Amino acid sequence: MRSLASAHIVLLQKVWQAASGFVTALLVTCFLSPTEQGFYYAIGSLLSGYVLLDLGLSPLLVQISARMFPGLTIGTSGQVAPFGHTRTAFLALVAWSRRWYARASLFALLLIPIGYLYFSLARIGQEDIGWQWPWLLAVLGVGLSLPAYPTLSILEGTGRVSEVYLLRLLHYALGAVLAWVLLVIGLGLYAPAMAPLAVAFTTFFWLRLRYKDLFGGSGSRSGSEFSWREQVWPLQRRVALSWLASYAFLNWPTLAVFYFCDALSAGRLGLSVVVANLVGSLCASWLIAKVPRITHLVVEGRESASRSLFGNEFRKAFLLMCAAYAVCLGAVILIDGVPIAGRLLAPVDLALLFGVFLVFHSLSMFAVHFRARGREVMAMPMLIATLVAVPLSSAFAGAYGIPGVIGSFLVAYGLICVPAMAMAWRAGDAV
Repeated sequence: MRSLASAHIVLLQKVWQAASGFVTALLVTCFLSPTEQGFYYAIGSLLSGYVLLDLGLSPLLVQISARMFPGLTIGTSGQVAPFGHTRTAFLALVAWSRRWYARASLFALLLIPIGYLYFSLARIGQEDIGWQWPWLLAVLGVGLSLPAYPTLSILEGTGRVSEVYLLRLLHYALGAVLAWVLLVIGLGLYAPAMAPLAVAFTTFFWLRLRYKDLFGGSGSRSGSEFSWREQVWPLQRRVALSWLASYAFLNWPTLAVFYFCDALSAGRLGLSVVVANLVGSLCASWLIAKVPRITHLVVEGRESASRSLFGNEFRKAFLLMCAAYAVCLGAVILIDGVPIAGRLLAPVDLALLFGVFLVFHSLSMFAVHFRARGREVMAMPMLIATLVAVPLSSAFAGAYGIPGVIGSFLVAYGLICVPAMAMAWRAGDAV
């Protein structure tokens, strides 16, 4: 029953994320010019470069925390019990993760000059857009929000899925409302900064109220009971490759079109990517809610049960995703000729994009299954596909535009990652 309740809350958070994302996209089309829309999504894509500082650690902390927490409890103010080696090791993990992300926050400031260089050299057209101050605020927001991610991941791994996703729901709600206000009053390019700022401030006050003893500096500082090199790095080095590939997949197409083509085309692609990713993420939400359970089954030695649970949830999510993409494509075809449809890709290009995202979300769901067993089977195939797709899409962007960019990723991921995923599953690498 508790698992079902957690799944419902995860679904609620995903539904709100999708609904608010669609509202934001609608407001972008209403209150930003087509060129400003291109800047809006280019800022968001470049800002997502913070994942290179995370190096895949935040989702990995869910798995590590789930493995270290059995036998422990967390009290009303965050006290961990009972005393012993397991508690000491868990608190060492908490302290180490806080230090890692504190350093990452400082490195995030390097995004400021990177963004200035990118926007200064890109082919953006003739319209003069004031992007400098919005970009500065967005980077500062990311820097402030980074320390929140290990906190949420560790607590999710302890089984507090409902609480963590309720907080994430608050993040999305507050960030979305602030972004909507800025879009309506004519400050739309500042809107991308609202999400990380909402994460930073709501998480800070939540921790002070609920877990001040756990995250307030009382954890182990010696690090003698927790070794990053032995317990994290062997898996993180592979997860980092997957995250690099995921970042390139989700953001490079928009950045490439913005840089090599124009802001107008980038705006249409950026909005379409948001729609495709939101639909896919929503359909995968039931599977994501089962991650702690899948991991616990592995820890308990019930490999067959874990594999069966994943297989059932994956099939549901995959079929739902196919149906949802078909409905979205049909809706776009029906409203062809309506002004808002001009802000999205043409139906043929959109169908191609949906196909790419169907592959991507399937790979992401399988990665969760492999990762629960301490493996990152898809890391190398995704890295190779990325190394092929990025230069290929850059070469084709100028001559073939959006279809050339999307087709490059579809070919690379379809021919490299899908066969690798199928072989890993059939060979029993997930077991």
